[in-house]
Amino acid sequence: MEENDLRQRLLELSKREASLNFKMYELYEENMTLAIKLAGYIAENRLLGGSWNDEEAKRVMDKYLVKEKSEQKSQ
Repeated sequence: MEENDLRQRLLELSKREASLNFKMYELYEENMTLAIKLAGYIAENRLLGGSWNDEEAKRVMDKYLVKEKSEQKSQ
């Protein structure tokens, strides 16, 4: 009986993991879209003569818009 209980629990946890992975992917895609919009706003600001220098925003854009070297090699 214990083996069946463990298998059932494993199945439940696997379903939960799949759900969380999907949600994480959705959030990543949404964040990437927002980073693209942010880059566009910054470009527009510079075009209009504004000055911009925000390290946190640069880190966000780097995280979501700049591909890692290992990712570039695999494509």
